[in-house]
Amino acid sequence: MLFAFHVFLSLVFFTLLHPVSCDFEPITGDDAKFCQGDLHVIYPSLGDVSCVYVPYCFGNYQCLRKVLGSPWIQYPHAKPKKLYTLIMVDPDAPSRSNPIHRFWRHWLVTDIPSDVLLRGKEVTGTVASPYHPPSPPAHIGYHRYQFLLYVQNLGISPSLNHSDRFLGPWDVYAFAHRCGLKDPVATTQFMTRNPHM
Repeated sequence: MLFAFHVFLSLVFFTLLHPVSCDFEPITGDDAKFCQGDLHVIYPSLGDVSCVYVPYCFGNYQCLRKVLGSPWIQYPHAKPKKLYTLIMVDPDAPSRSNPIHRFWRHWLVTDIPSDVLLRGKEVTGTVASPYHPPSPPAHIGYHRYQFLLYVQNLGISPSLNHSDRFLGPWDVYAFAHRCGLKDPVATTQFMTRNPHM
């Protein structure tokens, strides 16, 4: 009993001396370079997760995985009368060191009106691939969840073909090229990991 009490005290002191941060820390280094163009990914219960590490405390991971639906997307530079394509992918499937299923497709919406992006609310358009929440495997560290926003060419609505029927591996850039999409006008990402280490 005394031993268990000492272990408990040790854990308490360790936690006090090494607290787990529950703040959304900004992504830094080379990973931060992906965040360009002022694109915002907003989960109503979590807030804006653009270009941050989403910590797993306070149930954030469970919210991302099970509770919440697709995020709201805001792009304040959307041009009137333009339609947009939004893609969400995981380039780290199944792990960043061995991404043999890159890019795992989590969401694809086309024909998004500019006013939807300006408002920053729920995305409406043509859902070409339904939303799949982040679900990184345990024991492999952080995964990047990347969002790419493209302006569509007039009169062309991007669509998946038979070779795109699997979520991953998927060549997001080949898809963009085939559909006549130029470079994305904005990109961002957030990073999270499975709390089961």
